[in-house]
Amino acid sequence: MRAALLVVAVAGCTHLPPLAPRSPSQPEVRQLDVGRGTNAFVVMGARPILVDTGWGDLTPKVERALRDNGIAPDQLALIVLTHGHGDHAGGAARLHQLSGAPVVAGRGDVTMLQAGHNRPLRPTGFLGKLLRSYSDRPFPPVTPDITIDGELDLAPYGVAGKLVPVPGHTPGSLVVVLATGDVIAGDLLRGGIGHSPQRHLFHDDCRADEAHIAPLVEAGGRRFYVGHGGPVDAQAARKALHGQGCPE
Repeated sequence: MRAALLVVAVAGCTHLPPLAPRSPSQPEVRQLDVGRGTNAFVVMGARPILVDTGWGDLTPKVERALRDNGIAPDQLALIVLTHGHGDHAGGAARLHQLSGAPVVAGRGDVTMLQAGHNRPLRPTGFLGKLLRSYSDRPFPPVTPDITIDGELDLAPYGVAGKLVPVPGHTPGSLVVVLATGDVIAGDLLRGGIGHSPQRHLFHDDCRADEAHIAPLVEAGGRRFYVGHGGPVDAQAARKALHGQGCPE
C-alpha cells in the first residue's frame, strides 16, 4: 500500500522549480500548456522571453503558468509571436499591457494581428477541414512594437539566439533559434503520438513551410519545440517531412 501511495504522490508532482536567470549561452526552454492543446514557451537566459501567448480568452491561464514558474509579467524582456494566428497571438495585447515588454512579430502577419482575425485557413488534409471552424476564432488585436523580415539577434534581450523568418505557415511566420540547438518552431510542424513529427493542419504555403526544416537542421537545430504536441526530434522531422509532397 505504501508503495502504491508513493507512486501516486510522485505521479502528482508535476511542478518544476521556479525559473532563475541563466547564462545567455545556456538558456532553458520551458513549455507552458496554455489551453486547448496549444503551447507557449518561456526562454530563460539573463531575463525571460515569452514565446507565443495562447488564445485570447485564456490569457489568465498564461499568467498563472508564468507565476507557477516564478515569473512576474513585468520581468519579461520580450514577447515573441511565432505567427499571427489567434491561438498563438490572442493573449499578446493583454500580456503586453501587463508586462510592458515589446511584442515582436513577422512583418507579413501585421495586418492579421491588427485585424484580430486569422487569414483564411488552408487545410492540409481531412482533419484540418474538420477543425477549421474550431480554429478560426477572433482575438484581441495587437500592433507589434517590432516587426521583422530578416533575422533578429536576441543578445540584447539576454539570450544567445536569434529570430529567423520562415514564411509558409503564414507570411510572417518565424522561429526562435537558440545556441543550444533548440528551435521554438511555432506551427512549422506539429507533434503527434510519441512526439512523432506531423504536418500541421493548416499552411498558407505547405511547400514553402516545409522547405525550412532541412536548413534549420543543417544549421545545428536538434530539437523542435512546437505549438501543438512535441517536442520533436529535428532529424526525425527532416526525414518525415522535408521534400514530402504537399496537397494541392
